[in-house]
Amino acid sequence: YPRTLIGANLAAQLQALMAAGTAAGHEVSVRTNHEVMDIRPMADAIQVVANTPDAPNTTAFDKVVPATGHTWDTAPTEGTASLVSPWPVSNIAALPAAAIGILGSSLSAVDVAVAIAHDHGQFTRSGSGLIWTADPGHDALSITMVSKTGILPEADFYYLYPYEPLHNLTETAVERLVADGTGRVLARTFELLIRELQSCDPGYLNELAMAPPTIEAFGDAYFARRQRLGAFRALQANLVESRATILRDETIEWRYALLRGHEIFETALPHITDDEWDTFRTHLLPVFADCYAAVPHLSLDRLAALHAAGVLDIVAVGEDSEFIASTEGGVTVRNDDAYLHFTAMVDARGQASALPSELPFPTLANALLNSAAPLQSPFQLVLHAGLHKGLYCLSMPQVLGRYPFSQGLPNCDALAAIVAAEMVKT
Repeated sequence: YPRTLIGANLAAQLQALMAAGTAAGHEVSVRTNHEVMDIRPMADAIQVVANTPDAPNTTAFDKVVPATGHTWDTAPTEGTASLVSPWPVSNIAALPAAAIGILGSSLSAVDVAVAIAHDHGQFTRSGSGLIWTADPGHDALSITMVSKTGILPEADFYYLYPYEPLHNLTETAVERLVADGTGRVLARTFELLIRELQSCDPGYLNELAMAPPTIEAFGDAYFARRQRLGAFRALQANLVESRATILRDETIEWRYALLRGHEIFETALPHITDDEWDTFRTHLLPVFADCYAAVPHLSLDRLAALHAAGVLDIVAVGEDSEFIASTEGGVTVRNDDAYLHFTAMVDARGQASALPSELPFPTLANALLNSAAPLQSPFQLVLHAGLHKGLYCLSMPQVLGRYPFSQGLPNCDALAAIVAAEMVKT
């Protein structure tokens, strides 16, 4: 329902924008049912080649912005195993009432588990909780989430909005440490985060028990409590805490600092080295992504109901696990000499980042001067000499490479403004 409202709102805004542009003397058109097959940079223009319901169409433009959104692999794989794509949703509806694996345990995996449960049974309210009951003939359903950590994301929590400013981890502080030229931008921004947590919620830092507080230690300590409790005990404890604080209009300060903090780290990321980027992606990005992607309480209630019904479990697998195409069909996961067998496994790892060379437009990919370079602001694609220079890229997989928080609507708006200003300037 919220997504339906957002979609309607965006459609209305687009229509108003088109009307305003036309009234101002611009020519604005939206061409639907055009499947873009290729983008061809030429010497004096950029050709967009599309299939349409009527006939193939090639149109020349001065400037082109691929903004293709999420890209779902139609036939994902892991190891030698073939996985099921979560999109379109009819793929999930077609799964039988059998042993189903879900690769991942993030918000995407939660959505997949709930969708499977709806296809094979019913959630009903009993007192203050939910119960799940299988439909007749669907009793054989079992769902197992398979992830590296074996934990679940946490619940939506109360916080003040409009946001209140942070006191230590601020854009001004990051601008100062970038401007002084002494380097170590990531480590010094992390020190600002530690000072923020120390000032707003010292008890939380004491609970993490880091000595000394390093980026690597922080990432491990953040998830440690849920790992100690186990996924479903942690889920229940977190729901109790979140509901109680919401009723009291009480902000959990460390959560609020991390929720706000990812925006400040985002301003530092363009200034860090490749080694720092690897450290951030491995140890801090999972923390911010986990805090940012808090889950609606109803979704977690449904997971708890599935677990109570004996239908849902979660298994942590290490880096050395193997995913094997089972000789009987389906997928086998080998982990520390233990074997898990699934009739099918859904790939619910969410959108992965990709290089510009992986754009689904072959001529454009071949025209890139440096196909291995991550996309950076102002998002203009650098092409071989002699080709038209009016190409900018805001395709989500490519942007995620160095802008990992770019999926939110405000972030999309900010990146689009950068490209619009650059196009007008050039």
